Amino acid sequence: MLTEAVKWQCAVRYIEKISFKKAIISTMRGQVGGIATPNKLGDIPTRALSLRDENKASGIVIGFIATWTLPLVSTILGTVAAIKYLSIYYPEILNNKPKALLIGSAIAIITLVILPFFLKKMNGNNRVSSKIRPIINAIANISFAQIGIFVTLSCIRYAIFCSQMFLMLRFFGIVISIAQALMAIPTIYALTTITPILPGTEAASRISYALLVLKPISQTCPTITLATSLLWALNCGIPIILGSFLFNKTEKYC
Repeated sequence: MLTEAVKWQCAVRYIEKISFKKAIISTMRGQVGGIATPNKLGDIPTRALSLRDENKASGIVIGFIATWTLPLVSTILGTVAAIKYLSIYYPEILNNKPKALLIGSAIAIITLVILPFFLKKMNGNNRVSSKIRPIINAIANISFAQIGIFVTLSCIRYAIFCSQMFLMLRFFGIVISIAQALMAIPTIYALTTITPILPGTEAASRISYALLVLKPISQTCPTITLATSLLWALNCGIPIILGSFLFNKTEKYC
């Protein structure tokens, strides 16, 4: 959450300067909006409620771009890990799907890079509506340095997630080597990332994929379920509870 708060603070820096305290509270509150919407789409709009009215729309758009870098990192690294994982445990079903995901990720990266240039030209067009011009201007002004910061922070958060799962599995006595973890855990997160998730079903989705991917490594299904559930509670459950308490305190910290 601290890493995500820093990313949110960096994302809205050129729109509205916010303190780190305000960033962490907004991030916690966003967890509440995220859990109530498919694929956590309500996370960023809920965070943006703490911004000034004239900055909310731009903050939402840039916030989505910053947040989108984490699924991008998860998909790319997870696809690489999945190819290795399938080649060892399920060589008969290895096909071009992981390659297709890599190609899709590459297209997404290229789009992310060229989008600001395209929007800068649109921003200079007098026919663009004044209502959407601030949004276009905010995206057009995203620099390569900002994108690099977003990706770097997403990589750090991704590494934290993977390390947490590895330590949690080991804590519950599940025998898994570092080499196996480098294949299995990113695969689990990649599958979770590309799967549409309904409100309140994220924990069940993670548990299902953990059981599926870790089955060739460990047959202790109840322990895997317990470890994955506790990990979700630490990363999502506690921030949601804290965010609920902070939800009505917007005026006090803004």
